[in-house]
Amino acid sequence: MLTIRKHLWIPLIILIIALLAACNLPRTPEPTADPNLIHTQAAEAVKATLTAAAMGTPIVVPTQTPGAILPSATFPPLPSVTNTPMPPTATLLPTLTPLPPTSTPIPIPCDWAGFVDDVTYDDTQSTPEVVAGTTFIKTWRLKNIGTCTWTSGYALVFDKGDAMGGPASQPLTTGTVAPGQEIDVSVSLKAPATIGTYQGFWKLRNSAGATFGLGSSYNASFWVKVKVVIPITATPTSVVYYNFTDKAPSAEWRNGSKLLPWGDPSDDSPGVATYLENVKLEDGNTYSKMIATYPERITDGVITGLFSSYVVQDGDHFQAKIGFRGSCGNGKVKFQLNYKEGDTIILFREWTETCDGKLLDVDVDLSSLKGKTIQFMLAVVADGSPDDDKAVWVSPRIAK
Repeated sequence: MLTIRKHLWIPLIILIIALLAACNLPRTPEPTADPNLIHTQAAEAVKATLTAAAMGTPIVVPTQTPGAILPSATFPPLPSVTNTPMPPTATLLPTLTPLPPTSTPIPIPCDWAGFVDDVTYDDTQSTPEVVAGTTFIKTWRLKNIGTCTWTSGYALVFDKGDAMGGPASQPLTTGTVAPGQEIDVSVSLKAPATIGTYQGFWKLRNSAGATFGLGSSYNASFWVKVKVVIPITATPTSVVYYNFTDKAPSAEWRNGSKLLPWGDPSDDSPGVATYLENVKLEDGNTYSKMIATYPERITDGVITGLFSSYVVQDGDHFQAKIGFRGSCGNGKVKFQLNYKEGDTIILFREWTETCDGKLLDVDVDLSSLKGKTIQFMLAVVADGSPDDDKAVWVSPRIAK
C-alpha cells in the first residue's frame, strides 16, 4: 500500500512543476489599437451625446473597458447654439362693446312751455291775411312741460315786435294747468291800417313776475304773423236791380234731399250756404264779401239756392265772379244759373270750373226772359268727389 501511494504522488508533483514553469513564460503582446478608430469612436460618442442632450434624452456614459487606454485627442469646439426666440402666439381678445355713457339727467325747470299748434292764423305754410283795420283773434295751443302748475297768477305778456293793439299782459287762465296738460291761449288783436306783414312776439309770466317761454333755454317767444291787405269790393259799374248777396240769407237752400240752414254749421257734410268775408280766393286776392256754396259731401253732391221772384226787365244781365277759396286743390264743380217758372226748373246756363288760380267773370244776357216773373236758382254740382269743392259767388247780381 505504501509503494502505491508513492507512485501516485510522483505524477502530481510533475504537473505542479509544469504549471509553475508556464507562469514564467513570456506573454504574447496584445495588438495595438488603431488611433483613427479611436478618434472615430470618440467623435461618434460626442455626437451621440449632443443629440441626446438636444432631444432631452438622458446621457448614458458608457462603462469604460478595464485596461483600455483612451488616446488624448483634441476635439473641435462645439458649435454655439443661438436661441432664437419664437414669436409669441397672438391671443385674440374678445371684442368689447363699449357701454354707452351714462347720461346725467337734466333737471326740468319749474316753468317751461311747449308749443303744440297754431289754432288760428297758422303761418306754417304761408302768412295768413287779415283785412286792414279789422279785429282778429290769435290762438296758440301750449303745453305745460315744466314741473310747476300754472295758476291764475300766471299771465300772457307781450314781448316785442308789433303789438297790433294787443294788451301788455292778460291772465293766462282762471283755473290751473298742471304739468303735462295743454291750454289754448288767445289774444284779441287789430290789424294795422297800412298793408304789409306784421309780427308780434309773446311770452308767459309766472306769479313771481319772471317771464318764461319755449325752447331749450325755457325763454323763447312764440308769435303771431299776418299780412295786412285791403280787400277787393266788387263794385258794379252798372245799375243793380237784384242783389243776390243781400238776399241770400232768405233764399231756400237745399242739397239733393233736404233743406239746409243758412250759415256755417259745425257739421258741413250736408252742404254749406253762408257768407264769407275778407277771405282770400284762388286768384290770390282777398274779397270783402261773397256767398259760399259747398255741395253735399258725397259723389256728385249738389247744393241749390232758390231766390225770391223777380220780373225780368229789358236789358237785364246776370253778372258775377265764380271760383274757389284759396288752396282749392283738386276742386272741380259745375256752376249753374237756373230759373223756376211755375213748378218747372230750367237750366239756363252752366260753367265747369276747376282750381286754376283765377276767377271766371260771367255775364249772361236775360233778354229771352223779358217780362217773365221767375225765381232764379243758383246751384253748384260736384264733378265726382266733393273734396276741395269750396265754391264761391262774388257779387252775383242782375244789372244793366
